[in-house]
Amino acid sequence: MKQLKMSKNNVLYLISRENLLEPGVLKSQVLDLLGEIKKQSIGSDITILNLPSINRFLKYFKNYYQVRDYCKKLGIRFFIIPIVPVARSFMPIWAVPFYLIQVIPLILFFVLRYRINIIHARSYLSALAGWFVRKIGVQVRFVFDMRAPYLLEGVIHGKWQKTESDYKFWEGLEKKMFESADFVVAQATGMVGYVKKAAPESAAVYIPNCVSDQLYKVTPAERKKGREEQVIADRFVFVYSGSFGRLHPPDFIAKLYADLRKFVQDPYLLVVTYSDPQEISKALFKLDVPQREFKILQNPPKLEKILSLGDAGIAAMGGEISTTSLVLSVKVVEYLAAGLPVITSNEMKSVVEILKQNNCGVMVDPFDKRDIRVKMQKLVEENSLLKINSIRVARKYFSTKVCARQYLNLYEKLA
Repeated sequence: MKQLKMSKNNVLYLISRENLLEPGVLKSQVLDLLGEIKKQSIGSDITILNLPSINRFLKYFKNYYQVRDYCKKLGIRFFIIPIVPVARSFMPIWAVPFYLIQVIPLILFFVLRYRINIIHARSYLSALAGWFVRKIGVQVRFVFDMRAPYLLEGVIHGKWQKTESDYKFWEGLEKKMFESADFVVAQATGMVGYVKKAAPESAAVYIPNCVSDQLYKVTPAERKKGREEQVIADRFVFVYSGSFGRLHPPDFIAKLYADLRKFVQDPYLLVVTYSDPQEISKALFKLDVPQREFKILQNPPKLEKILSLGDAGIAAMGGEISTTSLVLSVKVVEYLAAGLPVITSNEMKSVVEILKQNNCGVMVDPFDKRDIRVKMQKLVEENSLLKINSIRVARKYFSTKVCARQYLNLYEKLA
């Protein structure tokens, strides 16, 4: 891709409490993205400052040299400095000063050392630090990369309630951060609406989660061999990729699959997760799904090759979860890149919008058996077309190259 001639920007990409050394989506969502930004731009200088909790840093320290060398190959500076995990990630009021005391001196050092003019803060705790640096008068531009609606997820996880002082504190702080940021990047159209409702004058922009789409390419022969190795050659394979918990309850996913399987010949569920496999296994057994009909792969080394073995990807959340209508998760983008038509629930409005516009999946009403039957019939009969559309959409809208160009456009406006 042609490089973008742009003004000199020194970017500090700030990650707090998350750990780049851990396996998972951070490689594609941070390292590959920043590497592509560096590749496309002329004169941009990118420094990653990762401030994980010390316990998680020590747990995954064995991966440090691999990540460091990968960043060096991309032409990006990488610094990881563990901090004391004061309180939980959903931070109560009393813990905020102790968090800031640890991170602000480090950020100021890097701003001065590398003449930073843009702080790109990933998620809320990083944005809190970026906002505070601006608040004390440091002349830097500030990009708030949301990733998820922090306040609502805190409620979902039972960390606070809307009537409590911690929630009200963060609600006010969120509004100030939205208003202070030069750009607020939302990963779904629903989240753009969320930002605008909280702070109407904010500069909210939509840049979705990205995927290195070329990694998911497999030849027909490779796919056939992989399916044979997994003993799923003659099955219609539903894939679920991701963690389980309050945002993705295993009982809900199991119930949805149990309903989908009734209208498909030779169904099979392939689960790829970092979570405890017993969670989904128990939920499936309760619904009389036999062991021979599903397999759980925990933390496989080549996720992209596993996903490509499926016929459709499940990306649904319960309608009672307050963030369901707002989000567009990484798994959706990964499914599309792997050529998997997406199965989602009608409540996931940001996902539904993509599926309707591009005919790359189906929307089901989890409580309507007739609707499920009709949608499964479409999924099976039009599977080849839906797969082609899925890959096309991933390349056109969600590839790392496309998303990197969108971020570069923001950087250029801030130069």
